[in-house]
Amino acid sequence: MNSLYENILGETFGSLPPSLRELHGHSASVSYRGRGTVERGTGWLSRLIGGLMRFPPATADTAVGVSFDIHDGRETWTRQFGSHRFRSTLSANPPGLREAIGWVTILFQLAADATGLQMRPVGWRALGIPLPRALWPRIIAREYEEHGRFHFHVEAAMPVAGLIVRYCGHLQKVP
Repeated sequence: MNSLYENILGETFGSLPPSLRELHGHSASVSYRGRGTVERGTGWLSRLIGGLMRFPPATADTAVGVSFDIHDGRETWTRQFGSHRFRSTLSANPPGLREAIGWVTILFQLAADATGLQMRPVGWRALGIPLPRALWPRIIAREYEEHGRFHFHVEAAMPVAGLIVRYCGHLQKVP
């Protein structure tokens, strides 16, 4: 049985670096651990939005864990930065990926090649209501391999509010 990302990416899944194919190639639940950093916006609106989204607090260097609970073609990712956890559910949304984080749903188009994976938002919903493009947060989400290890960089900013959150780091499979 193919994984969620194999189903979405099709033949291009094979072009990903080995650590990305390993992380996204699972069809059963698995956990990864590593280190990361979190940066949060400092304005009142940015802090409010980041809090409502349950993003982790800023930290220069912390333990990071991600547990992937995989059932019926859906993946629930529980991310842990230090003692702070937040969760999202990913599923296929042809031709891309749907990620539900609390009351927000993001539709992504995925681009995969030998340098890694990029996720580009192509739709947003808040409480099930489509958001006009002018209100879309700006997302940078990419995964890549460095020194044989899986790395991630995720950044979210909004008009007026500025930076909401930026988190980066690396992960390895828990034996």
